[in-house]
Amino acid sequence: MKTKIFKLQKLINENIPGITVSPKDDCVVLTGEVNDYQDLFQAGKIAAETKDFYGVINKITVKGYTPTPERKPNIKDKSLDGLKLDVLVIGGGVIGSAILRELSKYKLNTLLVEKEEDLAMQASGRNDGCIHMGADLHKGQKKLAYLQRAVKMYPQMCKELEVDYRLDGQTVGFDTAILKPFVKFYLKRRAKKNKIPGLRILSRKKLLELEPNLSESIKFGANFPSAGVVCPYGLTIALAESAVINGAKVKFNTYVESMKLKDHKIISVKTNRGTIYPRVVVNAAGVFSDIIADMADDQFFTIHPRKGTDTIMDKSKTKDLSRTGITVFKVGSTKKTHSKGGGIIPTIDLNILVGPDAIEQPEREDFTTCKANVDRIFDKHKETMNKLSERDIITYFSGIRAATYEEDFVVQKGKWTSNIVHAAGIQSPGLTAAPAIAQDIARFAVEELGGATPNTKFNPIRKNVIQTRNLSDDDRDALIKTNPNYGKIICRCEEISKGEIIDSIHSVIPPTTTDGIKRRVRAGMGRCQGGFCQPLVAQILAEETGEKLTDIRKKGTGRIMFRDTKGEQNA
Repeated sequence: MKTKIFKLQKLINENIPGITVSPKDDCVVLTGEVNDYQDLFQAGKIAAETKDFYGVINKITVKGYTPTPERKPNIKDKSLDGLKLDVLVIGGGVIGSAILRELSKYKLNTLLVEKEEDLAMQASGRNDGCIHMGADLHKGQKKLAYLQRAVKMYPQMCKELEVDYRLDGQTVGFDTAILKPFVKFYLKRRAKKNKIPGLRILSRKKLLELEPNLSESIKFGANFPSAGVVCPYGLTIALAESAVINGAKVKFNTYVESMKLKDHKIISVKTNRGTIYPRVVVNAAGVFSDIIADMADDQFFTIHPRKGTDTIMDKSKTKDLSRTGITVFKVGSTKKTHSKGGGIIPTIDLNILVGPDAIEQPEREDFTTCKANVDRIFDKHKETMNKLSERDIITYFSGIRAATYEEDFVVQKGKWTSNIVHAAGIQSPGLTAAPAIAQDIARFAVEELGGATPNTKFNPIRKNVIQTRNLSDDDRDALIKTNPNYGKIICRCEEISKGEIIDSIHSVIPPTTTDGIKRRVRAGMGRCQGGFCQPLVAQILAEETGEKLTDIRKKGTGRIMFRDTKGEQNA
């Protein structure tokens, strides 16, 4: 170990002075101060790429930089104080929700806590929804192993949860014709190794049959028909609702502050809602998973936040971009990257998503967007489809990937602390891999408990809210006759009825904000982005919950949407 530490110290000092390298068992700890975040990031990459250490713990700081404080709920109460649990799951993304559902297959007292006011508020609500086939992954990666297992689970899982799932495929476009024989050889070999069915190498003529709007620069392509697409936040909500139906619990606005340990075992978890006493803790905290691991004295990995910006196009432009529901990537660089490069992607709801990019930066919750990023994304993808235009954007958003320096998933029991299980470092293809990751995490948790009795009453079926826009005219007419609210269209862009909104408000995990309703039924997802329907949605939410309209919020627990008039205040 001393030799490895010495070599790494020398290697880092040649590139970045002022860094101290020290061991922690078979892991390496980096400390010191640098002038630039990229130096901090590069030091971590250098350490990981030696492959000499179990994990990289990067404690380097940047001179003059103080990270933005983590967003925390402003609620403080004792509603969870003294609660004893079998399993506490930390994190309400797709991974945490999938784990909760797997745990509900056992007779366990299980709770998921999430610091936001709803599910899928971070990475799970800020991605393209692609179910990848794994062409870019390599043997030995956990990413590949979990993806290969999970893709087989999607058709049945989505059927049980009433979540839309579509096999669109993915297409890679190439701009240099002379590369075709080399690409054909490489991709066929890669497809065989990674067990990807149906690969087709397509001439430009055949490619245009799939994608008629490709630019002249694309000379040939490769099509992977086994790739699919889902709604990432819809799947997250469905998984958690299924778990709750089967006895699990979910608590929002709950922030983990610290943990108390004894003899390398977590005794209690302190939150803003009181102190919890779990037998096992599951760490599914996304970009904060290394912080949770540190609280548990079990940090052997580091998250470096990788930001990506996506844009959503008006549905009316779908036919002018990707008619067949095929994702097209422009590939023309051999530069090593850990990003899939983004693309022109038909979402499950038939909008076109363009992006994302990939920017290494220090902030874990910087969801801002900027014109320069959008311009770069469009400059790149206009080379694929000339008809792409910024004028057709209806919204844009950013998300943060929870990457480790090893660029692989961390799915395992605790290294130094016995009763923690980690599902960390889950970046792409994390959405794809979620159901398989959940199986293993639940198994690890049950093993740590010493076993658990199966829940023989587990019901895999979860019913979604009725989607009137997908009904036939006769079925819609019959539904409206039983309940006229299904005939009152609140969101004209997406054809969402009052009945659907009411159903979502009374669902298993009810939304408390207008954005929460948007995630469940798409009210406000259209061209006007809620400009017309949001006040009506807020009014319905107030009526159904008994809240004052002036207490209804768009999101979070911050600013309200409406203010009392002078007359109402004096009434």
